[in-house]
Amino acid sequence: MAIRVIISGGGTGGHIFPAISIANALKAMDPANEILFVGANGRMEMDKVPAAGYKIVGLDIQGINRKQLWKNIFLPFKLMKSLNKAKSIIKDFRPDVAVGVGGFASGPLLMMANKLEVPTVVQEQNSYAGVTNKKVGAKAAKICVAYEGMEQFFPADKVLLTGNPIRRESIAIAGKREEALAFFALDPHKKTILVLGGSLGAKTLNESVVAYLNELKEEEVQLIWQCGSFYVENLQAELTGKLPGNIKMLAFLQRMDYAYAAADLIISRAGAGTISELCVVGKPVILVPSPNVAEDHQTKNAMALVNKGAALLVKDSDAQRDLIPAALTLLKDADHVAQLSGNIKKLGKLNADVQIAEEVYKLVKKNRRSMNLDAIKQVYLIGIGGIGMSGLARYFKHLGCEVNGYDRTETELTKTLVKEGIAISYQDDINTIDAIFNVPTTETLVIFTPAIPKDSKIKAFLESQGHTLYKRSQVLGIISESRFTVAVAGTHGKTTTSTMVAHVLKDSGYDCSAFLGGISSNYGTNVLYGNNNTVVVEADEFDRSFLTLHPNIAIVTSSDADHLDIYGDRSHLLESFQMFLDKVVEGGTRIIKKGLEFEGQISYSGHEIADAYASNVHVRDGEFFFDYQDTNGRIDDIHLGIPGIHNVENAVAAIAVARLLGIADQAIKKALTTFKGVKRRFEYIVRKPGAVYIDDYAHHPEELRAFLTSMRKLYPTKKLNVVFQPHLFTRTRDFVDGFAEVLSMADKLLLMEIYPARELPIEGINSSWLLDKITAAEKQLVTAEEVLEFARDEKPELIVTVGAGDIDKLVKPLQAILEHA
Repeated sequence: MAIRVIISGGGTGGHIFPAISIANALKAMDPANEILFVGANGRMEMDKVPAAGYKIVGLDIQGINRKQLWKNIFLPFKLMKSLNKAKSIIKDFRPDVAVGVGGFASGPLLMMANKLEVPTVVQEQNSYAGVTNKKVGAKAAKICVAYEGMEQFFPADKVLLTGNPIRRESIAIAGKREEALAFFALDPHKKTILVLGGSLGAKTLNESVVAYLNELKEEEVQLIWQCGSFYVENLQAELTGKLPGNIKMLAFLQRMDYAYAAADLIISRAGAGTISELCVVGKPVILVPSPNVAEDHQTKNAMALVNKGAALLVKDSDAQRDLIPAALTLLKDADHVAQLSGNIKKLGKLNADVQIAEEVYKLVKKNRRSMNLDAIKQVYLIGIGGIGMSGLARYFKHLGCEVNGYDRTETELTKTLVKEGIAISYQDDINTIDAIFNVPTTETLVIFTPAIPKDSKIKAFLESQGHTLYKRSQVLGIISESRFTVAVAGTHGKTTTSTMVAHVLKDSGYDCSAFLGGISSNYGTNVLYGNNNTVVVEADEFDRSFLTLHPNIAIVTSSDADHLDIYGDRSHLLESFQMFLDKVVEGGTRIIKKGLEFEGQISYSGHEIADAYASNVHVRDGEFFFDYQDTNGRIDDIHLGIPGIHNVENAVAAIAVARLLGIADQAIKKALTTFKGVKRRFEYIVRKPGAVYIDDYAHHPEELRAFLTSMRKLYPTKKLNVVFQPHLFTRTRDFVDGFAEVLSMADKLLLMEIYPARELPIEGINSSWLLDKITAAEKQLVTAEEVLEFARDEKPELIVTVGAGDIDKLVKPLQAILEHA
């Protein structure tokens, strides 16, 4: 659902960067969203916002000059002029929602939006609300705040604690310490202090460093000192020949992620935006609040952390004397460092931009008629060949709709869709679109995948015709919102578990519909149709699509660090999972793998005692058997139709769901015995005397560990030949040590080059770099053709292909070679 949003405010980076983050989140939810910024002429937003790729309109407005009151004489006239211009902007742009982030321009814009009955959202960054936000907040529909206790300033029923939106590229520090130290030419054996004075600089912080140059020179520490563009020339002249080599003085930090990654301790002012970033980064912090801020905001912001043991505070007036000694003392106190770091990280919120964007969508939905799926008769899918998109295509075809679509490449999956009566074009040409999709109606639905390029001709044409374009996740959320939903989430294990749950419900006669992330081997499809109101959904965390769901039963199979290019670190991945669990409907059930950080009604495990668990796990004739136990009793000697210790654990979660739904134990046992798994999940391709070939989708170290451990248990005496293709440069970089450790389990490793998917190469991150860290007895870097040559020449008794890239193209050629070996 495409929407139109005005975002207003600015004046400082603390207002502008959150505003841009909210805009980016709205664009990520739907690239068709139209966003207009409204700022104050002459302020920095007029440059920063266009640089971020957004249009901005300026108002001739200023703030109150508290020091020279006579300069406020023209303020009432400017306010009236700005109100009139804001009225004109709103009437021309016709926004669905207006968002104010604080600053001069947000006042008149939100005041006029409220008058014109446009829903408004206020985003307050500070722990003490500003004058403008307090005024417009009284009529706002929602007020998103970064600190607890903001009900003292705003109506309590409108306040939502989201945190402040932050620059994700700045806090993406996982795995970067080594390259960050090299970037700043720092000594990896010394502790690093990062002094943040802001882009212009902070006079007090600069004077504090200068006062202790000699002491810092003698200490086993080093500084990254952001002195600011306003002060850099004078400091360079003053310190010529005096600056120690362990101090790196810079006017501006072009790579904040490197600065944060290198730091062991951070000294900073206490602006709201900076504090929000520091909470996410999770390093120990000494705050020096600026005394030159209206209503002493920075001191109040800092005290909100200090009172929770999450930061230290040095007064601006005491900083020149006390700041550097306090920093040096703190660095020598490991327990205090760990305490501060742990406490500040608890306050970090990475997904504020997403939460605020969701609130915007909720307001729009209140004012728009919901899409009536029962009225849909024709569906067009842009990017129809994806596993999720193809499932929706099949679903609507099953309902009797005319289904067409476009994808860039013909695949086995798209060929199957065509055989099922779905028309697919492989040319980005508007002439290939059926005429029934030219004119938008209530009977037409257009769905797209965010993977489609922005310059797609088909997408642009359908938008220009007036169609509302929906993301796959939005449609899935609409389909499931009126049903009893079982949603399975996890960084790995979710596809097999959701498919297993669906099979147990279908095979037992309970029945269900299902949207799966892989092709079920039992049913040969990724979508199932049922005759009841129950739907099983694989809940994907990658693009936060699982936040469109409202499950009755939610399963979380795993939460290992992954997608760090999006989440920054694991703590913010966990935050997103918690948001998913918070969406479970009242009276619903959360089923959580034991050991994860979430609370639920049922814990489960495949190897230790929990609310539901497996015991007596063993292999007989190459097949897995186990007993199941929960508070309602045992199910003995369950024969699992697919191999893998990790799949025993997945089966425990599926049994827990089945028992919640009242399915009989014998029906559960029968269903698990007949379960054939999912394509590319521990899939036997060749299984005959002298040759076993298994293909698996594992692309994360923990998935690989589970897979290879099961291989060792199944075939303890056979030489294990592993063909692996890493997926994504960022994942390889972030988890290189984990990959190296688990791939060393192979007897012989054939390592392919990294599959880039959506990413551009990263210098120094390649398969050769990974191979050097692996200790397998036999290892080599190979091409696809060399893998086939190895199979023809060596005729391996046991070989596996593993990975999420295009390694699946090897499956059929390897199968042909090994079946005739």
